[in-house]
Amino acid sequence: MAKARTIVDERTLAGWFSSPTEARATRLLAENKEPVFFHADVEEHVQDPETGVTKRCDVTLRSRTHPIATVEMKRPEVAAADSPSLQNDSWSKAVGRGLPYFLTANFREILVWETSKGPDQTRPLLRFTLAADLSHSSFAPKRRAEISDNWVKFLDEFAQILQEREGKQKGPRKLPPQVLDLKEVIHEAAEEAAERIRSAADDEAFRQGALEAFRLQFGVEISLNPHGNKDRLLAESLQVATIATFVVATRLMLYQALANSTRPDGTSFDLDVLDITRSTGDPQRVLSDLAGLYEHARRKTGDFETQFSPSELDAIVFVDAASSRRDVGERWGKIIDVVQGADWEAPVTYVPGLYESLLDDEHRHVMGVHYTPDPVVELITAYAVQDPADVVLDPASGAGTFVTMCYERKRALGSTHDQSLAEVYAVELAQFAASLTGFNLTLADTTASSAYPRVFRTDFFQTYPGERSGLELPDVGRLAYPQQVDAVVGNPPYIRFENRLPEEREEVFKFLQKHFLKTQTAYPNFTGKADIWAFFVAGAHMYLRPGGRLGFIVSWNLLASDYGDAVITFLARYFKIHALIDSRVERWFAAKQNTVIILAEKVAEPQAKLSHQFNPNVPGDHQVRFVRLKRPIDELVSSDLPRGKRAEDLVDEILAADHDAGDDLRWDIRIFEQKALLEVETSRDGFGDE
Repeated sequence: MAKARTIVDERTLAGWFSSPTEARATRLLAENKEPVFFHADVEEHVQDPETGVTKRCDVTLRSRTHPIATVEMKRPEVAAADSPSLQNDSWSKAVGRGLPYFLTANFREILVWETSKGPDQTRPLLRFTLAADLSHSSFAPKRRAEISDNWVKFLDEFAQILQEREGKQKGPRKLPPQVLDLKEVIHEAAEEAAERIRSAADDEAFRQGALEAFRLQFGVEISLNPHGNKDRLLAESLQVATIATFVVATRLMLYQALANSTRPDGTSFDLDVLDITRSTGDPQRVLSDLAGLYEHARRKTGDFETQFSPSELDAIVFVDAASSRRDVGERWGKIIDVVQGADWEAPVTYVPGLYESLLDDEHRHVMGVHYTPDPVVELITAYAVQDPADVVLDPASGAGTFVTMCYERKRALGSTHDQSLAEVYAVELAQFAASLTGFNLTLADTTASSAYPRVFRTDFFQTYPGERSGLELPDVGRLAYPQQVDAVVGNPPYIRFENRLPEEREEVFKFLQKHFLKTQTAYPNFTGKADIWAFFVAGAHMYLRPGGRLGFIVSWNLLASDYGDAVITFLARYFKIHALIDSRVERWFAAKQNTVIILAEKVAEPQAKLSHQFNPNVPGDHQVRFVRLKRPIDELVSSDLPRGKRAEDLVDEILAADHDAGDDLRWDIRIFEQKALLEVETSRDGFGDE
């Protein structure tokens, strides 16, 4: 009688994958390489989207922060790795978790499949041998080392495929040829300026001025210590010089664009030719030449005070030092030649990419230079801007990505250039960012007569609806801050309120108190640990008319903190919340920050101002959609439509959802009646539990 074979079960095999995965990640980190896979977690439980039944998932491959693929196991004597039933089982679990890949395996081989292609595929993305000709699990223990080694080789090959695909989908923004030329000459000028900055750093007054300028403009701390680490000084001085040179270059681009355009009445600005003394080696002479051009442009246009005003960055990049070269003027002349030789149309599509490309990885991360991707901005503006005459406000505009998209959205809906600029307002505290906002709006349509963007350079919490601002425009006079706007959009900063200076915190309290005294609107009881974006939600409510729409992207703390509870309760009382959206597959803003999109419509104030009861102006059966995307937004918007229109169908479909959905390859949706959100814990049940 034949001796029975000893079966090695699937859980054992799954366990063999865990340790080699983590050891591989540790090795790659020691080699200064970022692993794609950090863990192979064994035996997780997931919910089948069709039946609601909880099922076991043998292995989940994970990055440092999120799951990437499910792995389903069978013994070789039970099923082939490409078995239809095994493939279907693994696919359904991947769909339920919103994962882009699912894997099927036995002890002999492992296969990778793409979730988006369904459960009935015949050709895997990758087929890899773990133990050739293994016929029965009982033989596997003797070949464990071979299986483990081949698993690591499989991870290498799978990781390479993912990195290549991610590089194609999420690589650096493709810059137009003239922008690449501009990048090259910016680098040349910055290299020379960096030498002077390093030399000038011995002057403590200059050094402290540079440190303060970068703290105020970019929120970043640098040292520029001439007596410290030389490599750090070299890197910091070059980045300081590069950023300051980029800022000056955008002014030159604006000057040239204005020289080529006309006033709203059709007459020319009649600007002098853009040029400097090219034979000089004196950076102060270049600075003087440019200052004269800026003053000339301000006088001739009667505007663009923000864009053409001198700043601390000018003093830094044109600092006089013993190390000045003879070719300072020549290098800046090359920038001018590139600027004069190209049309700078729609700069918002490439200026953020140019800026990002000028920073090394470390400084881009430290400075938080991670602009909100266009598809995300398209989704928010497609929801918020519904009519060509809508008045829009971004209370923290940054480089102007949102307001420029709102301008394009209004144009796509039928508005004119002049009307769109006049009805899109931006508030920005940092001069650098405010200048970029105005630059991007001014050049949004270089074929139209020039008009004047509404960019207020101030702290949002020092504004108030309807009050006069410090901004004065030609033929318009001093502007008032808008009131009763149709949309408030943006990506307000994720900075702890308690980290702001005491006088800054006092400004926020005065801002809220002023509105309370006028309207008796009850605002959330935020704690000091709240991020400042939470106060922007309250400010947005002040500016919106009833029926106006809020489109913000905020930190995940909305759904995972006590002050987030307060924000949700506030939204549930004063808005119809249409959707709260996050993603399983991508991060939209800062590299280390999960985020949530808020889409909500303001309702009329309740008569009982100070009550926390449900607002009767919110329909009692109004439903809130909690949406978790399983695909990148750029795969969900209509790429064949013009900018400003691409996300309309996506928004319409999300807002039309009237029941829970877990089996859609694009998203999971859970729906609650809004009145339940006044008890916020209910809203969190099952949403964000990862």
